[in-house]
Amino acid sequence: MFQRLSVWAYVVFTGLTFGIGGLVAKGLLDDGWDPFTMSWVPFGLGGLFGLLVNGVRGELGNQAWKDGALLGLAAGTMPAVLFNNGFDRLPAGVVMLLISLGPVVTAVWAHFVFDDERFNSVKGAGLALAVVGVGILAAGELGGGGDGLGIGVVIIGTLFAGSSAILARLFAGKHSAAALITPQMLASSAGAFVVWLTLNRPLTPADGVELRHALVILPFGVSGFFGFLSMLKANEIGTTGQVSVIGYVIPVIGVAGGALFFGDSITATVLVGGALILASSAVIAKGSASTRTKRTEAAVSTV
Repeated sequence: MFQRLSVWAYVVFTGLTFGIGGLVAKGLLDDGWDPFTMSWVPFGLGGLFGLLVNGVRGELGNQAWKDGALLGLAAGTMPAVLFNNGFDRLPAGVVMLLISLGPVVTAVWAHFVFDDERFNSVKGAGLALAVVGVGILAAGELGGGGDGLGIGVVIIGTLFAGSSAILARLFAGKHSAAALITPQMLASSAGAFVVWLTLNRPLTPADGVELRHALVILPFGVSGFFGFLSMLKANEIGTTGQVSVIGYVIPVIGVAGGALFFGDSITATVLVGGALILASSAVIAKGSASTRTKRTEAAVSTV
């Protein structure tokens, strides 16, 4: 019972942290911050905070540097760079609805990696709902003069994020969340920094850095540390289906926060497409749970 409650606590906390973080990123980007800068700086701050925590607790020698770094590049650098470019081009709610497709991608990959996560007819129905939902959402955005490139980069980012969830579950079975999180954050920052440097992007907004920016970016980076740590803990003790529920929390915050803070319009296509995408995540989670249940029952029957 306690373990089950702990999984859901981590899931909700992660969803809230990432959802609010997405709104913060959108606000900073609207103020002129570069999407690439807003990828490596917060990750770097989170990584430095992790080093401080690890140093105080005497755990620097226990870090899973290799696996954590690989997870950082796959789950941090690529999704963040792509998502932030999406936030720079699209309404916050649309971006977060597209991000919530991650569990669908994870379910497809999990079929080939985990014996207890095989694809089934329920997950197939979820995949179909996702495709229709994205089509409606994209059609509404493009029909209203929206940015097709923005939609494309967010979908590619979602492919990376959903795929990297497989790595997160694999590594969570080998290492503790505390051993992975600091290397993950530092590698995420390093990867995004290389991209930023290669593209010769600006460090600060054209109008300069304001005090309110500094007051937001530091806690933004630290909150990212705790958000990713929470997700690793969820993967450590939960199933892929349980962790995928994070995808329900993020878009709710995105749509509501986008309308409240950025004046985003909540159109019929956003509501219908978003509802189908959320339904697809729910169906995928249901399919994952039923597969795990059948496997458990089969194992019990052989005892």
